[in-house]
Amino acid sequence: MNYEMIIETTEQLHALSHPLRQRILTVLSFDEMTNKEISKALKESAPKVHFHVKELLNAGIIRLTREEVKGSIIEKYYTASARSFRLSPSLELAKSDEHMLYESTFHETYRNLIESVDYHEGFLPNSFITQEHAWLTDEEIASIKEHLTAIDQIMNNSFMKRKPTDNRKFYTLSSFFHPVSPKSKRRETEQ
Repeated sequence: MNYEMIIETTEQLHALSHPLRQRILTVLSFDEMTNKEISKALKESAPKVHFHVKELLNAGIIRLTREEVKGSIIEKYYTASARSFRLSPSLELAKSDEHMLYESTFHETYRNLIESVDYHEGFLPNSFITQEHAWLTDEEIASIKEHLTAIDQIMNNSFMKRKPTDNRKFYTLSSFFHPVSPKSKRRETEQ
């Protein structure tokens, strides 16, 4: 599996812009799985998963790793093509395409958070959730991006080890660092 894949086409973007496809991609980041195994892991119907797996496969977001004949059935095993995905700077997107990607990513992040809160019965140990607004200089923006890149490298190095040990706990990192709209800026200055 590659560390990063650059999204070059709107077809790839559309394949990523669905909450169930993002969930499928998440499980395939950890294990090689069949449609049946994905269905079971995500508690979704097999035909529904099959459709979305096909969309991800056609876009190159996941790949077929092997086929096994079991009786009269050929089981296909899939894995994610990469651990992370980044939009190509040259990819020209319609506003609706960007919104679709952000919405599905946010939805999957939210679903993951609620599932974790439920699992931990309302208390997330060692969690850190914040939303900050600030007027930043170009240097401060660059510094934040540098820190986020360092955190991403820690997460990736740990992910590449893949095997839990006695002292490792499974964590997720969700971050959105972006400029705010003029409407948000007006609210901030009025306070």
